[in-house]
Amino acid sequence: MPTARIVKWGNSLAVRIPKPVAEEAGVREGDPLVIEVAAGEISLRRKQRIPTLKELVAQITPENRYDETPTGTERGKESVEW
Repeated sequence: MPTARIVKWGNSLAVRIPKPVAEEAGVREGDPLVIEVAAGEISLRRKQRIPTLKELVAQITPENRYDETPTGTERGKESVEW
């Protein structure tokens, strides 16, 4: 079982995660984590990441797109020239 040591980092404390543990957990530098404390125990878990708009748009395929919805004729200033 890998171990680590708490060290001072500025006014805070820090723990280095050994490379094999980070690889097994699938975490990288910059990943957001949630730190929780309960009954004197510290636990870390990956924070749920919100995908960017670019990542969401990249997932659009012809198979998962909806067809255009007809809404009738124009009645006001909604006419747009593309």
